[in-house]
Amino acid sequence: MPETKAWSGDAHNAATAMFGRAKKQTDDFSKYTTAVGDALSGAAGPIGSARTALLKKADEIDNSGQLHVSDQWVVLVKGGQMTVEQAAALEKRAQSEQITVNRLLTDVGAADEAGAAAVTAAGQSHGLQLPDPTSLDRMYPGALKPGDEVPNPFSYVGATQQAILRDTEMSQTVRETKVDTQYNPNTGEAVATTTTRYMMDGSKHIETVDAKPNFSDRGPLTTNVHIDKNGNEVSRTTTVTYNNSAQHGMAGKTTSTTVYANGTVANVTKWPDGKEELVITEPNKPPTHVPVNLIDHPILTPLGATGKYFGPGVSVATSLWDIAVAQSSFERCVAIAEGVTSVTTGTLGGIAASGTGPLAIPISMAAALGGETLGNWIGNTFCPR
Repeated sequence: MPETKAWSGDAHNAATAMFGRAKKQTDDFSKYTTAVGDALSGAAGPIGSARTALLKKADEIDNSGQLHVSDQWVVLVKGGQMTVEQAAALEKRAQSEQITVNRLLTDVGAADEAGAAAVTAAGQSHGLQLPDPTSLDRMYPGALKPGDEVPNPFSYVGATQQAILRDTEMSQTVRETKVDTQYNPNTGEAVATTTTRYMMDGSKHIETVDAKPNFSDRGPLTTNVHIDKNGNEVSRTTTVTYNNSAQHGMAGKTTSTTVYANGTVANVTKWPDGKEELVITEPNKPPTHVPVNLIDHPILTPLGATGKYFGPGVSVATSLWDIAVAQSSFERCVAIAEGVTSVTTGTLGGIAASGTGPLAIPISMAAALGGETLGNWIGNTFCPR
């Protein structure tokens, strides 16, 4: 149509319809993204305010000097020289502060849930279809709502997790250390030096190092006794290193024998080249050789950091936990630990799987529970039934 300089005909009509459809889809997508963006913007304020209040309270506790808040939002007692009465008072204070932290943590969770619901509603109003939780779609990443990354304080499981984390932390934190040297009353020579580490929860580790060896082919004996908060013996470990004059292939070896309260015995032998052997013997059962090549750290390497102490009995048990997980499955080990700790699998599994929790939390908890619990776990896991 030269006079109007316009197009007409089937091709023109098809092109016009195509651009019309494209504009509609673009407008719909723009409305979709605007709605989702508005939902996100609306959620940012409440989430930010709740998060700021929680962080402010955590900083306040951290700066108090005697308490601190962990990555899992559990209020813990810092290590340091103090009496058992002071430790008990700090534990009560930590429990009190936990109530405030839990309320603020719940505010963050509620704001996050509200934001997620608003974003979902905005999407659904523009055609978003959520996956059916009962279909196979749930197997795809992101199809299901993620679980809690920290204990939920307003659920029974979450509250129990918080209590367990605090209890095990206190069982591993030194509040006082005393060193005493014993002397021969006749000669005045030093006989042994005893170091007693008192833990926050009332338990203690008594380490005695003999000044002289009892035999010419080995060095002085070291004995470590772990006593729980009720005064019951958890484990007793004796360690000695043989010198180069030792016979029968023992030259240069270090042997460590841990006897647990239920009679289970863990014998560790370490050769000069670093190779280690571990044998577990349960009462009235044949010895079990454990393949130590399945763990990432040497069995006899002391565990702990500044202000922390596990003791050799827990250190060996922690290595055994690593081995058990490598041999079977994490779930099986948690189930066995459940049987000897009287804590549900859900609670125990949640804190054991956390990368920010104490090392091998089921083992640390079993040791904190005291008595025969730790030995029972070892026997149930490694010895043939």
